[in-house]
Amino acid sequence: MSKTPEQLAALNQKAAETAMKLTQVSIAQGEHLLKLQLDAMRGMLDDSMKAAKSLTEARDPQQWGALQEANMRNMLGRLTEYSRSIQDLAGKTQKEIGGLVETRVHAMNEQFQTMVDEMAKAAPPGAEAAFSGMKQTLMAVNSMVDTMSKTTQQFAKAAESAITVAADAAVKGGKGGKAGKGA
Repeated sequence: MSKTPEQLAALNQKAAETAMKLTQVSIAQGEHLLKLQLDAMRGMLDDSMKAAKSLTEARDPQQWGALQEANMRNMLGRLTEYSRSIQDLAGKTQKEIGGLVETRVHAMNEQFQTMVDEMAKAAPPGAEAAFSGMKQTLMAVNSMVDTMSKTTQQFAKAAESAITVAADAAVKGGKGGKAGKGA
C-alpha cells in the first residue's frame, strides 16, 4: 500500500499536464478564431468599399439594382465562408479537446483499477466484497464515459450537418432568390 501516495501524486501530475494541454489548445484556437474574425472583417470592409464605388458608377436604376444584388450575393458568400470556417474550427477544437479528455479519463481509470487491485491484495480477509464493488463501480464509470463520448460525437456530427445544410440553403437562396425582384 506504500505505492498509493506515489500513484496519487502521479495521477495529480498527469491531471495538471492535461490541464496545461487543454489551456494550450484553448489559447491556440482562440488565436485562430481572432485571425478568422479579423480576416472576415477586413474582407467585408474591402467588399463594402468596392461595392460603394461600383454603386456610385451605376448609370441607370437597372444597373444599380444588378450591382446591389451582386454585392449582396458577395456578402452572403463571405458570411457563409466565415460561418463554415468557424464551424470547422469548432469541430477541430471539439475533437482535440475530446481526444485529450478521453485519453486522460482512460488513463485515470487504468490507474484507479491498478490502485484498487493493489489495495485488494493488501486488504484484510473479508474485504473482497468491498473491492469487488469498487471494481464494478469503475467498470460502470468507464461504460458511462464511453457512452457519453459517443453521444457527444454523434451530437457534434448532427450539429455540423445541420449547420452545413443551413449554410448551403442560405447560399442557394442568395444566388437563386429572385422572388423579391417583382416589388
